[in-house]
Amino acid sequence: MSGIEFCENPGILRVFLILRTTINIICVVLPVLIVIITTISIGKTVVNGEEDFKKEIPMVIKRLIAALIVFMIPSITKTVFSLTGDDLSAVNTCNNNATKERIKYFELVTPAKRAVDDLEKNPTKYTLAKAQDAVAQIASQGEEDLVISLLTRISVAENKINADEIRNECVKKGGKYVNGYCYEHTADNNNNNNNNNTNDQNITFSGEDLSTGMTLISVGGQNYKAINTPIDVASFSNQMIRRGVRQNYNSEIYGGACLGFSYTHAWGLYKGNTNYSAEDGKNYVGAGNFSTYVNDNEQVLLGVVYQQLTQNKPVIIQVNGNKAGTSRHFVTVVGFKDTVKSANDIKATDLLIIDSWDGKLETMDAQNSRFLTTGAQCGKKDYSGYRIQYLK
Repeated sequence: MSGIEFCENPGILRVFLILRTTINIICVVLPVLIVIITTISIGKTVVNGEEDFKKEIPMVIKRLIAALIVFMIPSITKTVFSLTGDDLSAVNTCNNNATKERIKYFELVTPAKRAVDDLEKNPTKYTLAKAQDAVAQIASQGEEDLVISLLTRISVAENKINADEIRNECVKKGGKYVNGYCYEHTADNNNNNNNNNTNDQNITFSGEDLSTGMTLISVGGQNYKAINTPIDVASFSNQMIRRGVRQNYNSEIYGGACLGFSYTHAWGLYKGNTNYSAEDGKNYVGAGNFSTYVNDNEQVLLGVVYQQLTQNKPVIIQVNGNKAGTSRHFVTVVGFKDTVKSANDIKATDLLIIDSWDGKLETMDAQNSRFLTTGAQCGKKDYSGYRIQYLK
């Protein structure tokens, strides 16, 4: 068991909590007792005369110094731990985690990790449901990276469970099944060799314009084709801003829940439901309706985004969290510029998004400083590749 795992064990943390509470009580009660004893002793010497009082003064000083030292033990210990840094990192971690709230949290995290492990070892509908329920318990209070990691593993396992069914259905449609996703051929590849783009994973996109069912809107003086949903994207964005379904409604509470708010935005838009609150975003409402797709080829990923949007389905994409691109963020894609004619020529700067940070309907261009990024680019080595969440 590593130091981190050791300090996430609820039983170990309870021992730390009991020890710390006991020490804190002793460090308060003992000085009080010393002061009381000293006060009584001074009272007796005053009664007995000046000579006894003078003899008692050194003992009184020693007792008061001892009381002060005992009272300061917690502060001294905390200072020592902070100065030692990595030398006592495990002790520091255990001490910081030893609170009632964190213990309750880790009591949920451990079963969630175990449920996802069981799902990967034995991928069935039963283990899938158990894993989804377990992760849902920590989605509202868990660290974002942990929740994303568990949801990604669940999504991969779910794709394995449904692979045969999806593959058979895809073949019936005449499409190509790659990495858990069906790429439908909407044109005869033999007759359109000049209009098709084949990427390094042998995924072929039709050169046909599939956006005829989308809605034309204007944003920032530029025409965009937006997904055709029960509520139009502009009205939905305004509702999310008004209802506070956005991270900056309270950045201290919701600052790390960009993916959760994106799930709620995408699912709410798709279903035409605006009856959400900021807590719904924090709780990852809608997450169970999405699967993960990752590809190292940006153009291939954008082709998948195009296919989803032309089916009037919003897509969640991973973008930069700051201008330098050293942190990541998630937003909901709801359309693209009307100049885009096929999956082959769509670019990241063509995308129209609802930003989980402020709920605003915005464009993916240099002015707004949003661009696609891989996990590796923003320091998440375990999340390499360009990443989207798409509706199942």
